[in-house]
This record gives sequence, C-alpha cells and structure tokens, in this order.
Amino acid sequence: MEKEHSMKEKHKKSKVPENDTGGGVFITRHSVFSNVMFWVRHFWKYEPVTIWTRILGIVMSPLFQMMSLYFPKVTLSLIERRADVRTVLTVLGSYILIYLVAHAFKAGIQNAAYYRTNEERQRILFRTFLKSLRMKYSDVESEEGRNLYQKAINTQRMGDGSASTQTFNQVESMIVSVLMFALYSTVLGSLSIWMVLILLALAVATYLLQLVENRYNEKCHEKWAVINKHSNYVRSAMGSMEAAKDIRIFSMSGWLRDRLQSAQDAIRRQVRTEEGWKFKFGMIGALLGLARDLGAYAYLLYRALQGGISASDFVLYFAAITQFSGFVTSMAQRLAGLKRISRETDWVRGYLEAPEEDRTTGNRHISELARPISVEFQDVSFAYRLEGKKKQIFSHFNLKVEAGEKLALVGVNGAGKTTLVKLMCGLYEPDEGAILLNGIDMREFPKKEIYELFSVVFQDNMLPYFTVRESIVLKEASEVDDNRLTQALEDAGLAGVFRDRNISYGQYMGKKVTDDGVELSGGQNQRLLLARALYKDGDMLILDEPTAALDPIAEGEIYEAYKEFGAGKTSVFISHRLASTRFSDRIIYLENGQIMETGTHEELLKKGGAYAEMFRIQSNYYSEDGNLAGREEA
Repeated sequence: MEKEHSMKEKHKKSKVPENDTGGGVFITRHSVFSNVMFWVRHFWKYEPVTIWTRILGIVMSPLFQMMSLYFPKVTLSLIERRADVRTVLTVLGSYILIYLVAHAFKAGIQNAAYYRTNEERQRILFRTFLKSLRMKYSDVESEEGRNLYQKAINTQRMGDGSASTQTFNQVESMIVSVLMFALYSTVLGSLSIWMVLILLALAVATYLLQLVENRYNEKCHEKWAVINKHSNYVRSAMGSMEAAKDIRIFSMSGWLRDRLQSAQDAIRRQVRTEEGWKFKFGMIGALLGLARDLGAYAYLLYRALQGGISASDFVLYFAAITQFSGFVTSMAQRLAGLKRISRETDWVRGYLEAPEEDRTTGNRHISELARPISVEFQDVSFAYRLEGKKKQIFSHFNLKVEAGEKLALVGVNGAGKTTLVKLMCGLYEPDEGAILLNGIDMREFPKKEIYELFSVVFQDNMLPYFTVRESIVLKEASEVDDNRLTQALEDAGLAGVFRDRNISYGQYMGKKVTDDGVELSGGQNQRLLLARALYKDGDMLILDEPTAALDPIAEGEIYEAYKEFGAGKTSVFISHRLASTRFSDRIIYLENGQIMETGTHEELLKKGGAYAEMFRIQSNYYSEDGNLAGREEA
C-alpha cells in the first residue's frame, strides 16, 4: 500500500514542461545532406535497384555528353586528314553504335527503376498511414499531427514531383553537372584559362539574375493565391446548383457579374505586370547569352585565323563554351531545388520518425482486476496544446465511477465530456494527477490491455466499406466468430432486419465498393454499433453521444437497449440530450471542465439548477414523468 501511495504522489506531482507541445509530432529541420541520405538509406533498404540505376546514370551521362561533344570534332578531323570512306564509316559507325547501345541499355534500366521508384512511393504513403496507427492517439489527433500527416502524404502524392523522386533527380543532375563542369573546364582550360574565368563570371551573373526572377515569382505566387481564391469562389457561386435559388430570389446575378468582372480585371492586370517583368528578365538573360556566344565566337575565329586551332577544334571549343555556362547554372538550380525539396522531406521524416506508443509495457495486468471495474480521476489536470499555447480543459479534476455504476455525463457542447472519455480510455494521458482502475494507476498497465477493457461507441464511429462481418467486428473475416456475431445482432435487435432483407455477412457495407452494398437507416446503424460493442464484450461500456443525429424517440430506444445489455458492467453514458439520464444511477453535470451538479434525475430536477433548466428546455420531447413523449404511440 505504501508503494502504491508513493506512486500516486509521484504521478500527482508530475507536470508537463511549459514548452511541451503536447505530443511527439513535430518537424525538425535537417540539412540538405541529411535529408538526401535519409532517402538513400530508405531506398537502399527497400528498393536498392533504384540506387544502382542512379549510380549508373551518373556514370553514363558524362560519357554520353562527352561523346556528343567530340563527335563533330572526330568527324571534321577525319575530313581534314582526308580519310578514306571505309575508315570514316568504320570510325563513325562504331562511334554511333557504341552510343546507341549504351543509351538503350541505360534507358531500359532506368525505365525499370522508374516503375520501382513509383511503387516504393506508394509504399511510403502506406507506411505513413500505418505509422499513424502506432503513434500516440493524442499526437495523431492534434492539429500539428493532422497538418504534418497531410503534408507528408501530399508531398508523396505528386508523382514525379514527389520529395523522394525529386531528391534523386536533383542529386543525379547536380553530380552530373559538377562532373561536366570539371570535364569542360579541362577542355576549355587547354584553350585559355581566362576564357574559363570569363565564362564562369557570366554564368554566375545568369544565376544571380535567376535568383532575382525566382524571388519575383514567389511574390507573384502569393498574389495569385489571393486573386485565384477570390475568382474561383465567385465562379463556383455562379455555377452552384445549391446557390441558384438564392441568386434568383435575391436578384444577385448583376452583383455576381460585377464581382466576376472585377476578378477578371485583377487577373489581367497581374498577367500584364508579370509579362512586363518576364520580358525584362528574358532580355537581360538573352543579352548575357549573346555576349557569351559572340565573344566566344570572335575569340575562336581569331585563333582559327591565326592558325592557333583547327576547324575541328573550333567546333569542339564553341560547343563546349555554349554548354559550359549551362552546367554552372544547372548546379545552382539543383542546389536551390534540393533546399526546397529538403523542406518537404522534413515533413515526411517528421512523421515517420515521430515516437510511437508503447502498448505492451506495464508492471501490472488487467487480468488482476476484479470485475466490475471502478475508475477514479484523482486530481487530474489536462490541457490541449497548439503552437505553444495551452487550452486548459480540466484542472485538479476529481471523479470516481463506482464498480458496476451507470453514470450519465451531461452538459452543453464543449463542457469536456468527450475529453473525459478519451482520458478514461487511455487515449490521452493527464498532464497532472492520475486515473485509477480499481485503485491502481492506469499507467501501471500496458496500453494494449487498457484498450481491450473498453467497449466504446463514439458519435463519429467508423463504419468502413468492408464486408458486413469485418465492418461490425473490425477484424479480418477469418478472425470473426459468425455464431457470436449472430447472437450480438440478435441482442441488438438487428437480426430480424438482416433476415428480412436477406443481408449476408459477406456483403459490403455501403455502395462505394459494390452496387449491392448494404445501407441502413440511422437507427439501424446505431444498433449495428451496439452489436459491435456486444461482440467485443468489454468490461466497461462507454457511449459518447452516439445518437446525436437521431430523433429523441429512436435515441431513447437505443439507450434502453444499451441499458439492458450493460447490466453488470460499469457504464458511462455521455449526452447533451437527456435520453440516457432516466436509467442512470447517477448524473454528473459538467460545465467548463468542472462538476457543477451531481445526483439522480429526480434529485437534480428538485434542485432546480442547470440540469433542471436543460431538461425544461428539452421538455417538449418528454412527457411529464420524464419519459419520451409519444413513446406509447411509437
């Protein structure tokens, strides 16, 4: 007992640091090199063939470039030496044959690698989804977690523009450009070192011009985002069938036409502005290119007339000069591209490398607990965290749900009811204090066993479009006991519907997968969820506003069914409507994370407080004795 008490005190005093973000989902900025190596390690593990093909491309691309560069020189050299036709055909034929065979080999290997890269990209998407299932629920549910998940998914859904593919493309192109820069520098260095320096200076000037243009384009993107948002909204409003009635009734057509004209004028002004700047950038770039080519041509022509170089060398050097600046610019562009893609890779890494939930570690086991089970909130504090800010939900909250008790939690939206349920189920962990199961801190038990303890029906329950048996039980079909499922449907009052409509367990739910999919009414879906809870047969039954979309009569019937089959279990019923309160042993009225009132239905009505006021407002749905109005007629 002393050990347990000290453990409670330890948890009671433990607090989350002020700078804590409320979860392990966050983005760490990595260097470009680190992110490149992340993809290299990833593909080396799952698709090593793609790495080898990239290496092959890096080796062979300079070879093709140099063969293309020297082909005119070799041809002219043969002509200058007055080689015979047989020699010319042999040399050039061999040259072309080697080039074509090597190029075909490279293309075939890279095509195969291309499909493997795309397949791996799809697997990365799947791993990202599976990662969500292994992370702490609070991290996945947090706004940071949801945003990062979408970023990680979206950046891999861009086909050839995805972060993984683009990283390899940019790295391969950059390495090739560096190699070609070195090779072309060697070629041109044999002509004049000053030529290399001048060309390098012109290339740098071209790169700086591109940087200015890129910054201007970024500003334009921001403007286009605003312009397009406005224009698209007006267009969608004018073309919306849902808005057609309002447009006619309120005579909006003229007004919308003016708004659309205004949006079109803004588009035209932006286009004209950009065209003017693009013309200027284009002219400056063209002048730099013209200065490079004319200067090189004049210099080479001078050397040729002086007898310093042959005609074949003239062709070689001129081709090298025109391509040299392109490789310098390409290196700068690839580096800029890698910086951009590195940011997207941070999103993928941030999610895939986020800490996972430990579901198997614990000092105790749920099997040790006597049934039914009690749950106690002991001095619990909890706050949501978003962008460094805290929204306090519970502060030193205390509540005990007795073993076998049927407790109703009521209150307006935002009172903290659903948060309380998630804390109770172990989906959230308290910032301070402890949650006890039969007097033992919940953190002493493995998460996996805690999750098995609860049968929970949430308002936003998942009904996947799988087979009926899989959608109800949420397991593989081979793991489902059909006899047990049939009994659960019978107890839930749904077996007759299945028999009358001849619904088989092998049919699919909904019509998104097959045309003969099963579609049920709102009340029938709720009974389906009751069958799911009955099939699992957890020791604790929790209903978190599962009937909010139903009418009061149907809601009351569902709660009556839950009451019948929750016998002998500890049950918590949560609602902002009062259909669940009549058969509850105790009612808790929550407001702003605090217990404002507690008692039975009759006691709280006599008290005349917030619960009584809520009941009075809803009284048109109920008869004088608190039962659902019209139940006898239903």
